[in-house]
Amino acid sequence: MNAKSRVIHFVTGGGSGATKVALDLACGHLRTGHYEPLLVLRRKKVPLPAPMQAQIAAAGLRTAWVDRWPHWRTLRQLAVLIADFKPQVFAAHGNSEHLWGRRAAFTAGVPVVLHVEMNCERYPFWRRWAAQQLAAKTTVTVCVSHGVADHVRALGLAGPRVEVIHNGAEAARYSAGAPPFAARSQDIVMVARFARQKDQPTLIRAARRLVSAGWTGQLLLGGDGKVSHRRACEKLVARLKLGGRVEFLGRVSHAAALYHRCRAAVLSTHYEGLPLVLIDYMAAGCAAIGSIAPGVNDIIEPGVNGWLFPRGDDAALAQALTQVLAGGPAVEAIVARGHAGAPVEFSVEKMLARYELLFSELLGPR
Repeated sequence: MNAKSRVIHFVTGGGSGATKVALDLACGHLRTGHYEPLLVLRRKKVPLPAPMQAQIAAAGLRTAWVDRWPHWRTLRQLAVLIADFKPQVFAAHGNSEHLWGRRAAFTAGVPVVLHVEMNCERYPFWRRWAAQQLAAKTTVTVCVSHGVADHVRALGLAGPRVEVIHNGAEAARYSAGAPPFAARSQDIVMVARFARQKDQPTLIRAARRLVSAGWTGQLLLGGDGKVSHRRACEKLVARLKLGGRVEFLGRVSHAAALYHRCRAAVLSTHYEGLPLVLIDYMAAGCAAIGSIAPGVNDIIEPGVNGWLFPRGDDAALAQALTQVLAGGPAVEAIVARGHAGAPVEFSVEKMLARYELLFSELLGPR
């Protein structure tokens, strides 16, 4: 019997979305038994989140760590791990891990090297140049959405082959116990970190329009992020005289209960990779509303499973929210399609199957 092919997934150890994807894939290989995985994490200032540590322990997943700085040490430590593990596949997830991971894998002669691009990244000149130099030797550039694929091509970072493989979400934790849409409050929720990429201000301005039209609910803003961006939103709330109508929740630990409370769940953003929070919203039975932006368009089909509005257009967002909060059979039908369809289309198992099929094709008969 042939030995299993070995796969290294290399990713940040900071607990980002890229970390979760790499972790889910590595644990998935153990479940299917098709590949022998090693998860390699690059140290960050923050520790790996406790739920991810628990997932590693429960699966019995083999892991290793490399230093984040200086880069020559990162590369040297990766070289040692590659020489010891002897992988047939090296998947480098996210920026800037895909730079150091691919460099080490090429030097070691790993047969299949994947660059997994997670977002519409804003590359500084030198990182863009470095990624362009690596692209030609990369076996496959995997993008998590069609928007990311377009972005990678525009920057000249795509390898000889580009594949779109959507990330997967664990939707069951949000769908369990979801109340009927009509039984929910008039509250609106958005869970996203406060950062330049996100656009909470447009949602806050839309809330001001709703209040002027007689809306009686609350706007719930969850997420941490940059203090400066949160303070700017707090100042906007004060300037629009929305005190008492907007709650800043900070990091949300029990999102399911929060989503189950609300009819409307919004992702107001400028760009995304593949925003799995929209899948969470749908799984929880919320009406999912998102900006027309890269990544978002891969998930929401307007009038079918959710609602879209032009980026930065608070009037259009307020109009969509008014429709959603009013409810009725047409709204509930859209919500029901999202609730049933998105968690299946964007599942962890479907993501895993796509990656393993790709590995099998690239490695050929063994």
